[in-house]
Amino acid sequence: MHNHSAGSLSFSSHPATDPSRPVIRPATGKDADQIWGLVTSYAAEGLMLPRTLEQVAMRIDSYVVASVGSRIVACAALEEYSPSLAEVSSVAVAKSEHGNGLGTQVVLGVERLARARDVGELFALSLTDTFFLSMDYTPASISRYPEKLARYEALRAEGVEIVPKPCFQKMLGESWQLLQLVADDDANSAVPARRAS
Repeated sequence: MHNHSAGSLSFSSHPATDPSRPVIRPATGKDADQIWGLVTSYAAEGLMLPRTLEQVAMRIDSYVVASVGSRIVACAALEEYSPSLAEVSSVAVAKSEHGNGLGTQVVLGVERLARARDVGELFALSLTDTFFLSMDYTPASISRYPEKLARYEALRAEGVEIVPKPCFQKMLGESWQLLQLVADDDANSAVPARRAS
C-alpha cells in the first residue's frame, strides 16, 4: 500500500556517544521477536490489541523502535488503512524506560514514516488522554474510522475483548508535500555562484 520503506528515511541512527542512550530507528527483521514481546506484555493486560509474531514480522517495515544496543525498549507502528489514512498503533515502552520520552520519540518516528508515505491523516486510540493531546492530536470520534470499527468487529468475532479507548486524530496536511517539493527543488537546482564584491 505504501511507496517508501522505512529504511529510506533519515533517522538519527548514527552511533550515540553514550551506548546506554536509546537510538530511534526503523525496525529490521531481527527486531520482530523483541517488538512482539513488548506488545504482548501490554496486550496481556488488555491495554492494546494482540499481535502475533508473524503479524509483526510481516509488517516490520511499518515499525519504528527505540533501541539501546541490541535491546528494543520502545516501539510504535503505522497501520495503513488507505493511501491517505493510517493509525498510530502498537505504542509500547518497556516499563523500565517509562518517563524518558521514548513513547513520544517513536510516535514522532511513525509520523515521519507517514509523511514519507504521503499519508495525510493519522488517528490513534489510547487510554491516556494527555499523551496524544500533548503531541497536537485532537479528540475525534472512532465512528469517523469505519475501517477500525470493522477490524474491531472481526476481532470480537474471534473472541478478543475490545477495551473502549478515546480516539485522537492529527492531520499531517499538505505542508509536508509542499516542504518536500521545496526541498526537492533546492536539491535539484544548481547553487548560484557567489558574486565577487
